Amino acid sequence: MFLEFIDVLKKEIERELPGWEAQRRMISGRPEMDLSAIAKRNPRQSSVLILLYPSNEEIFTRLILRTEYKGVHSGQVAFPGGTKEEYDTDLWQTALREAHEEVGVSSDKIQLVGQLSPVYIPPSNFWVQPYIGMSEEYLPAIIQKQEVQRSFDVNINMLLDPLIKKEKIITRSVTEIGISTPYYNIEGYTVWGATAMMLSEFEELVRRVYKKMK
Repeated sequence: MFLEFIDVLKKEIERELPGWEAQRRMISGRPEMDLSAIAKRNPRQSSVLILLYPSNEEIFTRLILRTEYKGVHSGQVAFPGGTKEEYDTDLWQTALREAHEEVGVSSDKIQLVGQLSPVYIPPSNFWVQPYIGMSEEYLPAIIQKQEVQRSFDVNINMLLDPLIKKEKIITRSVTEIGISTPYYNIEGYTVWGATAMMLSEFEELVRRVYKKMK
């Protein structure tokens, strides 16, 4: 079932990504990205890894809870990932390196499935490329405690449950007034912002794949 899912997922990614129409469902008060305006801000290039793997005949992905620090992404739930370094050959290598550093997964165990639509994060000026990777076996997490408080495995079927989507007032920074923001409630954690946008696009792909597999 896992390999069939991956095969259909690859075809769906190649056919057409859900893109902004899916991302916008989990964001408030932000217009569609103006690529020329973003380019003028010279954003930092970064990437994240959406790792898929089988366990007990189900399919999972892995999220992390970042440590508390003086920064806009302090204490947030995210996919493993980070900034592209000069020695990274490309953003896929960045995603693999960061996943190894943060949760201890070996890059030689991971195969590229495809990539989602990029997401721009205005507060930190990050241009983030999400990659989907797969491992045919469960890879235990070995967290880097300076950057990661914990990691948790998320059954992708959870994304299809409408009850995990909620909305509440979230203050994005100390200089902003809180606004009503959609989020995913995953294991009691508030998953919002860029990660929620990525999850929303991935969720739409999961729905398409399951429909094709029926």
